Amino acid sequence: MAKGNKPAPPRPRWIGDIGTLAMIGALFAGVYLLPPDRSFRSIEETGRITACMPTLYPPLVTGDPAAPGFDVELLGLIAQNLGVRLNVLSNAAMAKDFNPRSWRVTRAQCQVLAGGIALTTPVLSYLDSTHPYLSTGWAVVSKAPLDSLDGKTIGFYAGLSGLDRVELSRSIRSMGLRPKIVASAEAMEQGIKDGSFEVGLSEALIARQIAGANDWSVAWAPGTEERYPLGIGLWKGDLTLKRKFVSALEQLQADGTIDALKEKYDIADIESAVGGSVISELE
Repeated sequence: MAKGNKPAPPRPRWIGDIGTLAMIGALFAGVYLLPPDRSFRSIEETGRITACMPTLYPPLVTGDPAAPGFDVELLGLIAQNLGVRLNVLSNAAMAKDFNPRSWRVTRAQCQVLAGGIALTTPVLSYLDSTHPYLSTGWAVVSKAPLDSLDGKTIGFYAGLSGLDRVELSRSIRSMGLRPKIVASAEAMEQGIKDGSFEVGLSEALIARQIAGANDWSVAWAPGTEERYPLGIGLWKGDLTLKRKFVSALEQLQADGTIDALKEKYDIADIESAVGGSVISELE
């Protein structure tokens, strides 16, 4: 080292601490300057909340003005709790594809989505949600309780397409069964009635609805373990609206309103009785 060249003194530690504090302060300032969440305030100002729902998905959406469906009535009660009126915007794609991006819905169209929103990973990557208030899965419906599906003719209707069809297909193939695909819940019900097949296989809400209407038996489909929670979808970032919805749902749950709606629309747990038929898990 050349004579007279002394090493630079170490930088005081407090300089680095000040820099760190400055960065943290800048982040907090940025958050503070973000525009406020007006999701609930905007609804209050218009006096209306719009919900996108499938055109028809009994028992959640029925199309019957006298009994419009579980989710339609539930959303109406929540809107009443929030002091606004409910507007339902029908979207046929919602009952046909599990991917919300395929529904072509936007914030400009609706503030919430309901009518069978399965809270699966693809859905929650796109939407926020309330806590679940129903659950579903694959179920079988028949005129009488069954000990097994061996040798049975089966009609299959997918219903909510967010459910795992791969698991179901693997289970059905392992039993050597080849279900006949039908186009609607009505076609599945009619096929059981006229003997075209002995068993209907579908999403549990549909299966329970058919069983209750005909005094038939319904059970979880064998080999399918996963259950899918259902809730109300909201746009990510709409925190004030979500808080209001969660609070309203908790109130409706606590006062027995949700249980009363389940009874009205014959939405019973699979392990309970529907229409006089004992429901049991198939082995």
